[in-house]
Amino acid sequence: MARNRREARKLELPGHAAVGSKLSDGLIYTGTGNFLRCKGFHLFTMTTTSSLFSSCQRAFVAGCLLTLPALSQEPEKRPASDSNPPVQFQRWLTQMDTDKDGQLAKEEATGLMLRYFDRNDSNEDGILDQGELKAVARRLAERDRRDADSDGRRVPAVPTERMLASAPEGITILPDLAYREGESASWKLDLVMPEKKSADLRPGIVFVHGGGWRNGDKRSGTFLRGAIEYAQKGYVCITVNYRLTGEAPFPACIEDVKCAVRWFRAHAEEYGLDPNRIGGYGNSAGAHLVSMLGLAGPEAELEGDGPHQDQSSLLQAVCASATPTDFSLFRTDFENDPKFRHAEDPAGLARNSAPMTHVKAGAPPFLLVHGTADKTVNVKHSDRFAKALEKAGAEDVTYLRIDGSGHGVFNEHRKETAPAMESFFARTLGGP
Repeated sequence: MARNRREARKLELPGHAAVGSKLSDGLIYTGTGNFLRCKGFHLFTMTTTSSLFSSCQRAFVAGCLLTLPALSQEPEKRPASDSNPPVQFQRWLTQMDTDKDGQLAKEEATGLMLRYFDRNDSNEDGILDQGELKAVARRLAERDRRDADSDGRRVPAVPTERMLASAPEGITILPDLAYREGESASWKLDLVMPEKKSADLRPGIVFVHGGGWRNGDKRSGTFLRGAIEYAQKGYVCITVNYRLTGEAPFPACIEDVKCAVRWFRAHAEEYGLDPNRIGGYGNSAGAHLVSMLGLAGPEAELEGDGPHQDQSSLLQAVCASATPTDFSLFRTDFENDPKFRHAEDPAGLARNSAPMTHVKAGAPPFLLVHGTADKTVNVKHSDRFAKALEKAGAEDVTYLRIDGSGHGVFNEHRKETAPAMESFFARTLGGP
């Protein structure tokens, strides 16, 4: 079907009906849950209160994009802590001690401090005094030290022998291809492609795992499974490892995935790939990385020193779920952030490493998926990102904003998200 980005286009998912009522200037409710559209910008929200698509749904109000609550946690399952407990302790008081009495009342606490307030209030007096706050800081610092011992020691989610033995018929898997030479064992990818040769070049998809930039593996769950599933559909796929923060600090992870895409293009002829039709999927930290692959060009100076610098590292389509888009939504004291504090300008590195910084009119098509109950990466990341893309003039943005879903939104609602992603890549990359 011919593409016309300026014509109203509805995301087709089973069991939904269009409504067609105009909500505000340029925004139209077109059914499929609550689905807002403006000049090729699509916002689709799903509610899950009683059944996934209740007849009691109401159109999502576009203005609420600017009024969502703040989040104060890092994209991991615990609050980021500093290795120096006094620094952490003082930061909490600076951020939350509104009456400046040197302790925290429950009504002053926010984020995870509020969530675990009663657990940390050892004397049950409704106050976290300095002794209790220092005890929390020491526990978190000790946990960080224990976790740091395992950072960078990647354990393959699936052993190579088992992966090859279980490969579906008609699929070729080439494991652990080095996308650059060097000492790091992380510079590897698995390539998955149809066994049968094609007279036509095939589109490609890059799968990038998550894990808070400090854990994870290219063969974990959705990423290896996704590469195999899309190879069965006729795509040439790679699932990529990159240096975790325990091995190399930011922006190494960005530089590595960019290098992997350049390698993919440089070997396009060998694998029957169309270098002009490459998309990417990632979740959480992986979603951040594929978003950077869609937006951050050479001008961002994030290409690194890897090979194939004559090739582009940019993607032609991006599907990203539970995406961290702006590091300032987690914290602003970047000089204390383990990801950025090594830099001469920590705030500048955090800003340049964020997809929000690189939003532009020429952005590739985006399919964003986020759950409103995500406690790891607050939904405001995608709310603001989608709005910024639309404001910049990006012509093809689809946003599935799923009510009540958490950080595992893509797999929690796979019956809806998987067909949406398949349709998105078929449309934007032309299909195999």
